[in-house]
Formats: sequence, structure tokens, C-alpha cells
Amino acid sequence: MELWVGLAELRGNPDCQNFRRFGKNKGAFVWVAAWAESQAAFETKVKAMSESLDCILYGLEEIGLLDAKMETDNYPEEFINMRATATRQRQDTVFGGFHTYRRDDNT
Repeated sequence: MELWVGLAELRGNPDCQNFRRFGKNKGAFVWVAAWAESQAAFETKVKAMSESLDCILYGLEEIGLLDAKMETDNYPEEFINMRATATRQRQDTVFGGFHTYRRDDNT
């Protein structure tokens, strides 16, 4: 098992009544980390966790091993806390800060 990370785009599930996770915003981008045996297994974990939050996973980008991403000069600072949390709680999917946006590009 290795610690994977990716940037997820989430939107509220329209079937969920009174969804308030993003306030009045349309969706959010968030870094997500989880232990997985492969990239495919990581993607499956992220999708399942987003559904449990009443969200729809619209995209998952910049996927890679967390340690490799932290070898670069410009990794997000939140990776430090995410790695510490994931190391303590190996079964959990760890979310960074939610960065919300108000609308689609098409509206």
C-alpha cells in the first residue's frame, strides 16, 4: 500500500435535499489522500468517499504518490498535515481544505 493524492472536483448531489456543504457555491476543489494498492484503487476510494458526503466526483486530477509530489518545490503546504493524518488513520480518506467556486464556466 502506498499513499496517493489527487485534486478532486466535487459538486453537491442534486438528489440530496438541503445540501449545504458548499454554502451557496456550486462546488469545490479539494486535495484528497488515501492509502491504496494502485491508482485505480485510490480513485475508487475517493469516489466512494465523495458519495458518502452526498457529493458527485466531477473530476480527479494530478494523481500521484504523495511522497513524490512532496519532493517538488511547490507542493501545497496542506500535504504535510494530510500525510500525518493519513499515517495515523490508515483506513481513512483524508481531505484537505475545500476551495469552493460559485458557478460553472457555462453559466
